[in-house]
Amino acid sequence: MTLNKSAPVAKKVATKAATAKKRAAPSPATKRVGKPPVPAEKQLLARQAQLVKKEQDQAERRAELLLKQEQEKKERQIAREEKRKQREAEKLAERIARQEKKAAIRLARKLGRPGRPTIKKDMELEDRELLKPCTERPYTGRDVDALCKRFDLNATEFAAALGLQNRFQFAKLLRSSRVVPFDVEMLCRLYDESPSPSPWRKYGADDVFKTLYGPLIEKFDAGPEDREYGETHYAKRFTAALDRSSSTAYRWLDNPEGAGARLVIDLLLRKIMSMPQPRETLERVSALVHRVRGGDFELRAPEPIPGVPRSRRGRASGHSISKRSAAMPLPIRPITL
Repeated sequence: MTLNKSAPVAKKVATKAATAKKRAAPSPATKRVGKPPVPAEKQLLARQAQLVKKEQDQAERRAELLLKQEQEKKERQIAREEKRKQREAEKLAERIARQEKKAAIRLARKLGRPGRPTIKKDMELEDRELLKPCTERPYTGRDVDALCKRFDLNATEFAAALGLQNRFQFAKLLRSSRVVPFDVEMLCRLYDESPSPSPWRKYGADDVFKTLYGPLIEKFDAGPEDREYGETHYAKRFTAALDRSSSTAYRWLDNPEGAGARLVIDLLLRKIMSMPQPRETLERVSALVHRVRGGDFELRAPEPIPGVPRSRRGRASGHSISKRSAAMPLPIRPITL
């Protein structure tokens, strides 16, 4: 009985002991957060050196970045400048090509129309050219000024004698070395040869043409076509002597009053008709002005010869010296079906 009573007690004691042991077991230790330890002086210096080095590295990187940006900016500017220069060079080349093309066209036209003067009005002559005598170079504004002073006239009076209505432009011309117009030079040379004003009597271009070339056209008596050939080529020679195109002959000679001619042409015709030998004087002075301007009057408008074989190119003036018949040149018969 003693053994049976002591077993539950022992079991109970053992259970209490285990519970007490379990209660008495120590809990896990918690980590206590304390103040950071104060670094030593060496550590502070090292950390400060690291910060300084870091700042220096950042500054170097920023400087390299700025330098790189500046370099890229300069490269972009250089590229834009090169492109601009390239565009300007291309435009200049195109402009030069257009100018050369125009010059080639003008040269082709000039070669197609030989004998025309190459020195035009308003061209500036060089100083060495101005030292030549007037018989070897064109008249300039200075020559007109010298002629004006030689006749003891002022600019307004001499401008009226030359048929130039713009007084201010004429006064500006007198102080320059620009080449004067062809007809003005012819009139100046006539005044130099015969220092007297143009007469009051007015002549039409058709009247002057009849007087100068009428006797020569009468030599073309081989037939109507031969006469028309003579009229056409003498009309071309007459207008070429005044530096006018052949189409001007149709306008002048078709209109009895010579409508469309400038005042200087009107004065030039009056002065020509006052000379002892008007046709010879006209052609002689015109040949001189053509020569000093790089042209050739005889090559530009050669004198026609009666009875010489010729082409049928061109047309005759509508205003003939003698009245033409209105008959058709070829008989036209009606077509019968």
